[in-house]
Amino acid sequence: MNKKIVNNMVYSIREIVLENILKNNLILNNDKIIVAVSGGPDSICLLDVLTNLKSELKEKHNINYDLFVAHVNHKIRKESDEEKIYVESVCKNHNIPFYYKEADILKISKEMKISEETCGRYVRYEFFNEILSNINASKIAVAHNMDDNVETIFLNIIRGSGIKGLIGMNFLSGNIIRPILNIQKSDILEYCELEKLDPCFDATNELDIYKRNKIRLKLIPSIKNEYNENIVQNIIRMSKIAKIDNDFMDSYSENIVKKCILNADKETITFDFSIILNEHEAVQNRVIRNIIFKNQGNLEGIEQIHVSDIQKLFTNNIKGKKYIIGNKFTIEIVKKNIAIIY
Repeated sequence: MNKKIVNNMVYSIREIVLENILKNNLILNNDKIIVAVSGGPDSICLLDVLTNLKSELKEKHNINYDLFVAHVNHKIRKESDEEKIYVESVCKNHNIPFYYKEADILKISKEMKISEETCGRYVRYEFFNEILSNINASKIAVAHNMDDNVETIFLNIIRGSGIKGLIGMNFLSGNIIRPILNIQKSDILEYCELEKLDPCFDATNELDIYKRNKIRLKLIPSIKNEYNENIVQNIIRMSKIAKIDNDFMDSYSENIVKKCILNADKETITFDFSIILNEHEAVQNRVIRNIIFKNQGNLEGIEQIHVSDIQKLFTNNIKGKKYIIGNKFTIEIVKKNIAIIY
């Protein structure tokens, strides 16, 4: 292959990642970044790009950062031990600290009564956050790409998601960064080949035994063949439009939250729900969820039926009436138009 073509492809992907970093503030000066590396093409490409961008970011943009690698052996496949050796050798070659954990995902998933996929994710992020705390790191870099994002959006649609589900993943979510989120899998594979990175390949990715695999291996190819060959690009375009709309709704709803909250502390929030009821139903939904999140710190187990029931509570506006969700929280009307969540 022509060396110029090789260089152009490698340069192009590194430039895209550089732009992603700068545009979305993914990496700041003196950041310590834990890179989640499985040994597959995506994470190996991510690690290689971040390693090669260090000098340019430091010299041209005054952004210096340190990389650390975290690798989890799920003990599901016989190749897992070889993948650990491979990732560790890559780290040695680049003088990058390597952190390793073994976890019997099959056993743990049965004990927790959750799927292998969910269990694997739980164990991985628990490990990543443990390292983050121990070394006082600031970011966790994961190798989600454009294809992963489209699969996530399809999963959300199948689950009956609202507008946020149509957005998919973000470049920055809390302390998690996704520098290659807008790069296609095919380009990542080509990058690995051109740079002779020789990544590992997980054979289970080609088995239609998981929902995500079925979407990748069956649903998307079927839509491409039968309906629209540009479905991936169209889904990404839709997600960008959804994000613009969602950002506006978030901003507007947050202003309503600020207006209606009368008092807030660690345990309770007192608010004027008449302000909420004056808004469109779409805004009401968001404001109620926002207040719950501010009080609880999460929205786990909160579905639309709960939000609708809370709206009915406010509409009836009867002093002393309560809405209780298990041992999570209680919303009580303390007087006309005023409620408290605790």
